Amino acid sequence: MKKRILQLLILFSIIISQTSPVWSQEDKTIGVLETNFQNPPMNCRPHTYWWWPGNAVTEKEITWELEQMKEKGFGGVLITSAAQEVYEKANIPFLSEKHLVMLRHAVLEAKRLGMEVNLNFGVGWVFGGYWVPSEERAQSLVPVSIDLHGPTLFTGELPKYAKAADRRHELKIENIPDVDKLIAVIATEVKNNILIRSTSIDLTTSIEDNRLVWKIPDGHWRLMVFWLKPTGQITNYVTNNSVKHYCVDHFSKKAMQNYSKFLGGKYFDTLGDEFGKTVEAVHSDSWELANLPRGIYWSDSLMIKFQKMKGYDLAKYLPAIWWELGEISPKIRYDVNEFLHETGLETHFKTFLDWCEEHGVKGSMEPIGYPMDILKGAGMAHQPMNEVTPGEKDGVPWFDTRIGIKKYVTSGAHIYNRNVVGVEAYTFIHWERYRTTLEELKIASDGFLRTGANKFYNHGYSYSPERSPAPSRSVPFAARISHPNVWWKYYRLLADYIGRSSYLLQQGTFAPDIAIYSPLANQWTLNVLNARKWTRDFYWGDLGKLLVANGYDFDLLNDEALQKMAVIENGKIKIRDLEYKILIIPNIKSLPLETLKFIQKYIKEGGVVIALESLPENSVGFDDYINQDELVKSISKEIFPEKSGKSTKKYGEGNSYFMKLVINRQSVLDWQSSALDPFVNILRKHCLPDFSIDFVKEGLRENNGLSFLHRKSDEMDIYFVSNIQDRAINFPVTFRIQNKTPWEWNPYSGEITPVLCYETTDEGTKIPLTLSSYESTFVIFRDEETNNHVKYSELYKIINIKENKIEALANENGIYQVVLNKDNYDISKSVHVKDIPAPFTVSGNWKSTFVESDITILDTTISRLTSWTENDKTRYFSGTATYSINFDLTEEYISNDHVLLLDPGKVGNIAEIELNGIKIGTTWMREQTLDISNVAISGTNQLKLFITNTLINRISAMESSPPVPEHLVSKFGSGTTTYAAGMQKTIEMGFKPLPQSGLMGPVKIKVLKKVSIKFD
Repeated sequence: MKKRILQLLILFSIIISQTSPVWSQEDKTIGVLETNFQNPPMNCRPHTYWWWPGNAVTEKEITWELEQMKEKGFGGVLITSAAQEVYEKANIPFLSEKHLVMLRHAVLEAKRLGMEVNLNFGVGWVFGGYWVPSEERAQSLVPVSIDLHGPTLFTGELPKYAKAADRRHELKIENIPDVDKLIAVIATEVKNNILIRSTSIDLTTSIEDNRLVWKIPDGHWRLMVFWLKPTGQITNYVTNNSVKHYCVDHFSKKAMQNYSKFLGGKYFDTLGDEFGKTVEAVHSDSWELANLPRGIYWSDSLMIKFQKMKGYDLAKYLPAIWWELGEISPKIRYDVNEFLHETGLETHFKTFLDWCEEHGVKGSMEPIGYPMDILKGAGMAHQPMNEVTPGEKDGVPWFDTRIGIKKYVTSGAHIYNRNVVGVEAYTFIHWERYRTTLEELKIASDGFLRTGANKFYNHGYSYSPERSPAPSRSVPFAARISHPNVWWKYYRLLADYIGRSSYLLQQGTFAPDIAIYSPLANQWTLNVLNARKWTRDFYWGDLGKLLVANGYDFDLLNDEALQKMAVIENGKIKIRDLEYKILIIPNIKSLPLETLKFIQKYIKEGGVVIALESLPENSVGFDDYINQDELVKSISKEIFPEKSGKSTKKYGEGNSYFMKLVINRQSVLDWQSSALDPFVNILRKHCLPDFSIDFVKEGLRENNGLSFLHRKSDEMDIYFVSNIQDRAINFPVTFRIQNKTPWEWNPYSGEITPVLCYETTDEGTKIPLTLSSYESTFVIFRDEETNNHVKYSELYKIINIKENKIEALANENGIYQVVLNKDNYDISKSVHVKDIPAPFTVSGNWKSTFVESDITILDTTISRLTSWTENDKTRYFSGTATYSINFDLTEEYISNDHVLLLDPGKVGNIAEIELNGIKIGTTWMREQTLDISNVAISGTNQLKLFITNTLINRISAMESSPPVPEHLVSKFGSGTTTYAAGMQKTIEMGFKPLPQSGLMGPVKIKVLKKVSIKFD
């Protein structure tokens, strides 16, 4: 009893932690926030997928790798065995006594280090294991058909389903059992390739021993047989190839309960004393449950369950899933999809999460690729997670504004009050595993942060007792964020950045302006066969960019949110603290009648609704569909403008709009500059942008990378601002905040400083924003009295305001204007800045040294800085090379009123810098500079740069993987495995063109001058 009470208490704390903002009443003090920002808590620091290939692990190596992670700023791990054997010996069977001993050692070591542990709830991505009996394995409902012509007598065996692999090769023909369970046999007359519903005949009861005797009527008929068949799917990247880990039937409550009881029981018996403590969660990854070709997800009892839920026997309507059965096909497809959604939530989601709650641990889930609504799935999970990396596979822009998985998951988290949103980060920035730079990881991180993620799980860290990379003995996917990487020692720089950013973005609640109606109901009417692709198959065009680039953030809202959770207040849709000022209906032709009634009520009570491309004209579902279709048409006509008439209509107290060429912009002439875009101007008419650029004044047609995320509490507003483009920006941005004081919180350094230059306008607070390419920052508005501030300045930066004096920095000679707002009065002054010397270029003879495995492979002197790839001796070098040079600075550079910034120029990719024997710092993003004011001297200076690139140079030169290191052979063997043999030649080997590496410069010292302006 005491144990059960303890579990319930832990569960209660889990739910509270996941449905409330991070801070408590006590934590709201700005001092606590500042302290935690500067040194983020472990649960905000990056975690990582930690793959154990073949579970060939040792206690010593587990400890070493965890200590490496802790040192580099990690907060935890997600342990998974979803990787094949890479060594011929020392592999440990999953869930064996030895495997559980290793898991416990990892958990206790993580506890010692103050880290968190998440456990993958299976062998692979999909739930499955050796303990799943044949009757509880995954199944598909598949159709087989033959066309017949009557009148004649048909006598013969029913056609069987021909086994075939799926398009993703997750199913192998040899694993598909020769088992078929007959579900239904339906015959229907065919005319013009359409099934005539009125002729449908159910022949199921006529079948004996899978044989049919049927007198075919006159005409062209289609005989359709529906079989329930096991898929034979093996969990991805299984370990211990002698054992097959079959996927469990996710649509069987009993199968899921037995699965959870067995696996969860092993975990709990081994680690239960750390559940809810060091073991923070167990994990359900993305839905990668395969269907047989042309199959749909199904299970034994679902025909009966469907009839109970929907009120009709599905058997005679099964053809509507695969063929056209007149006007009812969309209705049946919707019902089947909604049924699979409800069933999957009950059998898979709820069963898994119930087990977690009963055992006092969170359930983290990627509700992605499911036949269920992602929004609802994200809301059910204790900790939802998303994926799909900005910039993925070199085919997606870094400024990734696509409306897809990332936005679905974070929207679901917002709607259902899940404060922490995890992310499987960086999967396939490049196809090649060893190309990714720290800078690229940071840029991708900003894309995740901007979309609402605030807890990172790197993808990832492959356990390896080897200290150098071996492509064949590592997982075949993901970025290489682990100890063999040559830039591993610098990862802490990114870890601190992510930790600080995640901490701030776990505070308060999301502050959107726009609600977009989720198109899922519409999509459910179209197809049942593409359940894993619904979010990607809906065409959004550039709607996401049109909103975000023009200062509007948004959530997707599903039918449940609108019908059961939302209230209408003052022309806004409210769900708890979320307020939506405008509702967008994106190319929707079909939706539930009750949802349309809410939309009608919303407009009538003062709301603004914009329908894009098409207007609702059909209901969904088979029940009473004729009457409901008429009601949908009638209400739609009543509340929306005519398609061919004016684009706007006044209805009640609100307004509706119908616009084409917003999503479906095909011609270049469909696009207009942001200031003139008709759609954006309708948004501006009803809602000022939350984050706005004066496009006309700045001479910009559109915003191609400056992005934001806004969260708020009673005390402060938090803006994450990121310049996700290869272009520096320097212009004012207006934040829609008034009567609060702005501060800048620097996520790179943890430094917190007041924003001293800003202007209060009717639209909000206008702040001059200067960001380098791909740079980001936080602007925090505190609820405190506004201080004296600079309203306008032409100087480089305002650094201090005293009673009657402004201290600033200038970067060029000239006359500068400054306006001080003091006691709400404007005072204008000008200042003449002179004697700033030109930037100093560090040039001459550079000594460069390349060391590999403690052996100097090249020691040379160069006068021209070029990429290593231009030299045959260094082209394939991966590691750290040292550049050193002596240079003379004249006295004009050394002055108490000068700030000297060292700019290393172009670097591939990281530069750790020393000047006169003193470490200055490290640059790892383009355009970063370091302050050397206190170190540079007049006369001779000694400069040293340690330049680190990426592993792809070294790997590209390989013809095959290196052998197992000699000192590991006795334990792991020198032979190979099936997986390792297949990975001897990888896509990274011979990769071209190699990225530029090394120090390319020019290295410069730039001068800023301190300026004081007195206001008497």
